[in-house]
Amino acid sequence: FFTHRIRPAGILLILLLPAAWMLLPLYRLGPLFQLRGLILVILGVSILWAFFRQAKVRIQRDLPRLATAGEPLTYRVRVKNLGKLNLTGTSLLELTPDNRPSLESFTWSREPGEETRNVFDRTLGYYRWEWLQRSLTLFKQKGMPPLPLIKPSEQLSTTLTITPRKRGVIALRDMRLCLPDPFGVFQRCRKTESSPGKLIVLPHRYQLPALDLPGNARFQLGGEAASNTVGQSGDFTSVRDYRPGDPLRHIHWKSWARTGKPIVKEYQDVFFPRYGLVLDTFAPTEDEDMFEEAVSVAASFASSIDTRETLLDLMFIRDEAFVFSAGRGEERVDKMLEILAGVNCEPVSDFHALQKLVLRYQDELTACICIFTGWCEQRRDTVTRLQRAGMELKVISVCRDLEASRKEHVSFPAPVPVKWLRAGHIQEDLMTSANS
Repeated sequence: FFTHRIRPAGILLILLLPAAWMLLPLYRLGPLFQLRGLILVILGVSILWAFFRQAKVRIQRDLPRLATAGEPLTYRVRVKNLGKLNLTGTSLLELTPDNRPSLESFTWSREPGEETRNVFDRTLGYYRWEWLQRSLTLFKQKGMPPLPLIKPSEQLSTTLTITPRKRGVIALRDMRLCLPDPFGVFQRCRKTESSPGKLIVLPHRYQLPALDLPGNARFQLGGEAASNTVGQSGDFTSVRDYRPGDPLRHIHWKSWARTGKPIVKEYQDVFFPRYGLVLDTFAPTEDEDMFEEAVSVAASFASSIDTRETLLDLMFIRDEAFVFSAGRGEERVDKMLEILAGVNCEPVSDFHALQKLVLRYQDELTACICIFTGWCEQRRDTVTRLQRAGMELKVISVCRDLEASRKEHVSFPAPVPVKWLRAGHIQEDLMTSANS
């Protein structure tokens, strides 16, 4: 509240006022009396001016449909002055949704590393509150450029830049017009008339090294199964006379019209790989930051795999088993990224359901990329079961502490190499070749 309404000059004056008051008994000088009086007058006039300043404007946002977490987004805003007075020195402020945590969230959540703080800090919970507020802040506005003079009934266009801090859907519904006083000490933040806007924020993506995924292309992945989605059965090679049993969708109507007899298109079956992208959604609340990193890694693979010549199946548990396919003859990868933007942690772990989901497609998948949040016996058992089913696996685990995770891995060793990625150092670890 105060950070939006007290400008830097106001902070300076508020700090100078007690200093002048404390120095007055020591140095009974005229300039100190004058300084104190001047500060009081400026503060009083500024508060009254800002409080009584009026404005009425209508705002219209021109938002793109998609944004990316951690990347600045600039969008255009149209401002129309509906009042009877000129507006000078104003600026626009896009307020974030309320980032105060609920009582339940504050009570049951634990800040990463909270156990290392002293008893007073753990009891008071200030740092936990601060951490929760940071995690619930959806975006941050970059600067508040002043608007030019806006005359009554006049409309102008300007731009705002915000940086989404996390993936998901951001509802923009509270834009304020900041009206400063003549001294630039305080400002009033007036609500504006504006229709709400919605922004889908995709997960942050990392740069991946050259992908060397295991497995070979299989017939089921191309040919009839995948191409039927787009009404074909392979690559079109030639035409021939109609034979009993040929599907109607293969008829070449132009050739039939030209020759007077039914002609059909002939196709050659194609082979291309199909990969599974398995995301572990079973993460406790205190590991939410690790889960966010796991989602970003999954989004990075989804963006980097060439889906023009492959199929990619995203698999995870969201209340129930969920599969989404992108690539040749299927949906676009952008849609998969939108799904990843909305995925959440599951409160109850059900690795058995995840295993059944992946094994359902084992005969069609070339290989599986498994992205886990942490490491434990259940995750080890999942990898073991998939590997024993004959599946080619690439296993990645996002961890908080590398040494602790490797000790867990010693207790529950995986049958295939595990790539460890430290939360906060994902890009660095992706570029190294070290595995467990």
